[in-house]
Amino acid sequence: MYILVELLYVGIVLVHGQSDHFPDCKSGPLATFPICDQKLPSRQRVADLLNRMTIDEKISQMITTASAIPRLGLPKYEWWSEALHGIAYSPGVSFDGNISAATSFPMPINFGASFNMRLVYRMANIISTEARAFNNEGQSGLTFFTPTVNIFRDPRWGRGQETPGEDPFLVAEYAYALVQGLQGGEDERYLKIAADCKAYNAYDLENWNGTDRFHFDAIISDQDLVETYLPPFEKCIRDAHVASIMCSYNSINGIPNCANQFELEILARESFHLDGFVVSDCGAISTIMYAHNYTSTVEDTVAVALHAGTDLNCGYFYFNYTKQALEKKTIVEADIDRALERTFNVLIRLGWFDPPEQQFYRHLTKDNVDTHEARQLTLQSAQESIVLLKNINKSLPLDMNKLFNKKIALIGPTANATETMQGSYFGKAPFLIDPVTGIKALTAGKSIDIQFAYGCKINGTDESGFSAAIELAKTADVVIFFGGLDQTIEGETIDRVSISLPDIQLALLQQLEKVVRSSIHVVIMSGSGLDFTYIRDSSQFGSLTWMGYAGQSGGLAIANVLFGQYNPGGRLPITIYPASYVDTVSMFNMQMRPSKISPGRTYKFYTGQAVYEFGTGLSYTTFNYSWNNDTNKQSYSISSLIKDKYDEHRILVQLFRVNVTNTGDMSGDDVVLAFVAASNTINDEQILPIKQLFGFDRVHLDVNETKQVFFSLNVEHLFTIAKDGTKWLYPGLYKIFIGQQHIYTVELQGPFIQWQSKRQLFSSNKNH
Repeated sequence: MYILVELLYVGIVLVHGQSDHFPDCKSGPLATFPICDQKLPSRQRVADLLNRMTIDEKISQMITTASAIPRLGLPKYEWWSEALHGIAYSPGVSFDGNISAATSFPMPINFGASFNMRLVYRMANIISTEARAFNNEGQSGLTFFTPTVNIFRDPRWGRGQETPGEDPFLVAEYAYALVQGLQGGEDERYLKIAADCKAYNAYDLENWNGTDRFHFDAIISDQDLVETYLPPFEKCIRDAHVASIMCSYNSINGIPNCANQFELEILARESFHLDGFVVSDCGAISTIMYAHNYTSTVEDTVAVALHAGTDLNCGYFYFNYTKQALEKKTIVEADIDRALERTFNVLIRLGWFDPPEQQFYRHLTKDNVDTHEARQLTLQSAQESIVLLKNINKSLPLDMNKLFNKKIALIGPTANATETMQGSYFGKAPFLIDPVTGIKALTAGKSIDIQFAYGCKINGTDESGFSAAIELAKTADVVIFFGGLDQTIEGETIDRVSISLPDIQLALLQQLEKVVRSSIHVVIMSGSGLDFTYIRDSSQFGSLTWMGYAGQSGGLAIANVLFGQYNPGGRLPITIYPASYVDTVSMFNMQMRPSKISPGRTYKFYTGQAVYEFGTGLSYTTFNYSWNNDTNKQSYSISSLIKDKYDEHRILVQLFRVNVTNTGDMSGDDVVLAFVAASNTINDEQILPIKQLFGFDRVHLDVNETKQVFFSLNVEHLFTIAKDGTKWLYPGLYKIFIGQQHIYTVELQGPFIQWQSKRQLFSSNKNH
């Protein structure tokens, strides 16, 4: 591959020279040292560099704002850059240079709703290309603290929008696709950029009921840890080979995550085979002592973090106190070297020390940012993520041909939203198309009168805008209400108390109901669920659409959906709970299964009646599923499945082939979801998942077209996770559902058996 890469650059005149934000391995002080010798193993290169550093110089490299070491020709390096859904504002990123903007994609919750991992990969590839261009201009680093791969456990969590949803399998598949797109690319010799799976682990609370994320101790059973909280990180580390992970602020069962040797060393490194570094969340080293009271001295705090495996400190705790820890003998110099070996090894894998002329990525420029392809993909991503939840009597799509000389009223606080569409962790976008602008652009020249009235703010009590909105609605032929949330209600440091639509918006909707001449169309912009019961049940609302935070092209995307230029195919990646849900379970309760104090969490365990279920989503067309299997049931002996038990992820039980046909009158996408539901009997009062996702795919179908979709049922999908975290195969029936349709049954026969993988199983997190 690298020969091809070099051939691609024959004839290129402009070659980026060695710049001041890269080490100079041609003529600088490092030039003759092993660190610049590409023929040597990376560990040997790093070891020699560290041997040339003083203790103070080493300590200066243990924090994310690493100082320059002029005598060695080592430039300063900022490790903290962000790229959650595009290059984002952060200490390592600047938009004040030759590149003034970066593509702003929809939020991760939107990509979860798309159920399209090919789309995720393409998005990540564009982000990493733009990241390299930014880096070549000295406007970003090469290490990006993304993605967030925690599950969306509780609907109140402010940062749930940063995840692709509530299901561990979905989040794991997203993590794999994203990391592959960020780190892989045209030159297999180098990481394109270094990704960082965060926040490890069980981080899903900001500030609720008097407890913030710095002080929260998540009490988690081994069962939930193995079944729910670990799988996305395992996939990210073991399969996607992410270059780093971030330990989070919270504790698990009394041990701060950045001081948790079991989590970082035994699980991440030994079991999942992390080949990279661990960085603390920003300030998380200090919270070990000052928030969790886990240590009583600064030197002990440095020691527990380093010994646990936290290599890099986002913050200054290591910088301020590591030398003191050395003097107090709570650590030795080898502890520092081990941490720096891991961080510098990643810089070598990024090509930081290698000549620019031989590296494909070092030739990317501002011309590779905000490309036509990137713009097309932002629109496609936004469109694919939009979820149609209600559509009475085919009230959507709106037919522009029937709206000649008609008036459309666009009412509500998100109708003209711009930055709100970017969600959180965003950068400067090249443009932002709000819904009003998108609809006006789409209907231009059609003699359709588009008018806008703000009506009210996202939240608050100010009704001064009601009258103008009501008067507009009275005279309009079509009324579209744009509501939802923004980062003042849900976001980093902000958890919600209520999951209802803000009172001011509901009050405006109820006023509009009284005066409109036709049913109201509702569009919700949010990164989490809201209780839509009122809108769902009222005949005055013809349609309900969720658009998430859809990025720079969000306004055009929703316009295309509303007017039938694009057929919606998104599905909810979360459960929409009734408002009363928050009164039935504490946000501190990490238990997934139902109990006397909880109705359960997510579609896998929730025993109540959802407003809208996980996977819900309508289309303007209809689809039919069929299958050509010779039988609808197959039996297997458990002993036959475990004879080759080296890898639970790759032992195929059965391959399912599903025929998907578009039976409607409009081309469109269908998201096909495959679930397994166990109906076996277990004697220890084990509560089994209601069902669990084991496969999904998104297919585009023209009218009357049929395509085949394949799903692999592996042995891991049949596991029962015991209370102690061990994995078992039990005899019984396992029903396979495609969507809501039961298509097949797998029967396991024989005595139940504990799975013994080669990777270390554990009996209790609390014992380590």
